[in-house]
Amino acid sequence: MSFPTRLQTVLSESRAVIRSGIKIACTTGTYGFWNGKGDITVDGLVYWPNSLISVSEPVYGLGTAASTFTVELIAKRDSGLTPDKLLLIEDEGYKDAPVTVFDFYFDPDDRSFLHAEPGAYGFIDTVDHSRDNGEKKLIANVRSGAIANHRDGYRTASHQDQQLVSPGDRIFEFASTVRHEFFDITFD
Repeated sequence: MSFPTRLQTVLSESRAVIRSGIKIACTTGTYGFWNGKGDITVDGLVYWPNSLISVSEPVYGLGTAASTFTVELIAKRDSGLTPDKLLLIEDEGYKDAPVTVFDFYFDPDDRSFLHAEPGAYGFIDTVDHSRDNGEKKLIANVRSGAIANHRDGYRTASHQDQQLVSPGDRIFEFASTVRHEFFDITFD
C-alpha cells in the first residue's frame, strides 16, 4: 500500500500530525470516535471527538492463539457522558461487533486530513460495567481478528461454520452430531 504523496513528504520531514480513531460496527449502527477536536468524516463515516476512550496495547506475537485488547470509556459528568448514558450500551447489538483502531494522519500546515491507516482489529466479546477510583466506566473486551485461531474453552468448529468458510465442504458434516466413538477391538 502506498501513502499519498503529501503524507510521504511530511512523514519524511517528521512533521505529520497523527491522531487515533476507532470504528465500532454494532448491529444497531456504526460509530466512530477519534481523539481530536471537531467531527471528521472518513470513508463516509463521521468520527466524533472523544478523548475519554482509551485502547490498551494490542498483543502482537507469534503463534496461533487469539489475543485480546480492551477499549475503555469513562463516564464524565462535565462532558455530558453520565453513568446513566453508559447503560445505553446494553441497547446496542455489540456482541461480535467488528472494531478497528486507526491512525489518522493530518497535514501539519493546514490540518487537512491525509490518510487513515487501519491497525489493530477484532470483535467485541463482552462489555463489562466497572468502577475505577469512583468513576464508572465501560470496558469492551475485544478478541483479535485471529478469530479462527484457537481459544481455550471456546466451542468446536461445526458444519455450519465450515459452510461460511468454504460452501460445499463436508469436512465437519458429522462433527457436531458424533462426539466420540469408542471401538473395543480384541485380537483372538
